[in-house]
Amino acid sequence: MEKRVRLEWVDIAKGIAIILMVIGHEVQSQHIHAFIFSFHMPLFFILSGFTSRHVDTWERFWVKAKKTFTHIWLLAVLMVVLLGIENLVFVKGFNFAGFCQSIIKGISWGSNIPAIGLMSVGVMWFLFVFFWAKLIFDALQIILPDIYIGIVLFIASGISMLCCQNFAHYLPQAFDIVPIAAFFMWTGAVARRAINNNSIMRKKNALYSAMIAFWIICFVLNVYIELSIRHYPLTFISIVEALGGTLAISLLSKWITPYKFSNLLQLIGKHTLAVMCIHHLDLYWISWGNYIHWWPLASVLRLIVDFAILAIVIFVQWMVKRPLH
Repeated sequence: MEKRVRLEWVDIAKGIAIILMVIGHEVQSQHIHAFIFSFHMPLFFILSGFTSRHVDTWERFWVKAKKTFTHIWLLAVLMVVLLGIENLVFVKGFNFAGFCQSIIKGISWGSNIPAIGLMSVGVMWFLFVFFWAKLIFDALQIILPDIYIGIVLFIASGISMLCCQNFAHYLPQAFDIVPIAAFFMWTGAVARRAINNNSIMRKKNALYSAMIAFWIICFVLNVYIELSIRHYPLTFISIVEALGGTLAISLLSKWITPYKFSNLLQLIGKHTLAVMCIHHLDLYWISWGNYIHWWPLASVLRLIVDFAILAIVIFVQWMVKRPLH
C-alpha cells in the first residue's frame, strides 16, 4: 500500500485550530468568539476530506470503517466514561446512579444537551459526529458520482439545520450534525481535486480573495457557526463563512511553514486527538476552573495545563518507541 505523506501546512492549520478550541471555550469577548467559531471545528472536517484517500470499493470502506470505529467512536465512549468517573470522584453529591445515567445519556445522545441536564459529553461530540460523517461520506463515494454527493449532503444539511433551528430537535449520537460535517468533508475532497485543475487555479486569486473577504465580513458582524449547540445563523451563509475561514487559515499555514516557530504548531497539529482528550479530562469544569473568574487568565492557564500534559504524553511515547541499546 502506498505510504501517506503528511502535509506540513495541514498539521500547522490543525495546530492553530486546536489552540483556538481551548481558548474558545473560555473567551467572553463576542468578537473573538465569533472569529474562533467561524471556522475552528469545521476546519477539521474540511481538512479530513482534503487529506483522505478516495474510497471506491466496499472492501476499502469496511477496512476504514473498522479503523475509525476503534480509533474514534470507541475513544469517544471511553472519554465519556472517564469524565463520568471524574465526576464520581470529585463532584460532591454525584452518586453511582448519576454516573450510570450520565454514561447512558452521553453515549446515546452524543452531545451535551443542557435542557435535559446532559453535560457529560464535552468535546467528544466532535468524535461521535466525525465517525458517522466519515462513514456516510465514504459510503456515498462508492454509491454516487461526486457532484451528486454534494447535492445529497447539501439538501440533508439544509433539512437538519432548519429542523434544529425551528423545532429544536436533536438526534441520537448528534446525528443532526452529521450531514453538515459530511458536507464539509466533501468540500475538502473537492478542494483537493480543484488544486489540480488548471482552469480553476487560473482564477484562484479572485476566488480566494472573495471567500476570505466574505469570511471577514461575517465574523466582524458576529455571524459564526457553532456546531455543538446547533447555531447556524443564516443557514448556509455560516457554512460558506467556515469555508472561507478554513481557506484563510490554510493559506496562513502554508505561508508560515518555512519558519522555525511553525514546528511547534506542526507538532501540536499531529496530536489534535490527544489534545481533545486531555482538554476533555483536565478537571477544569469540575474543579480548578471554579477559582478563576477572568477569562484571559483562564485561557492561558488552561493552555499551559493541557499542553504540559500533552508534552508528557509525547515524551512517554518517545521513551516507549525509542530503540533499546
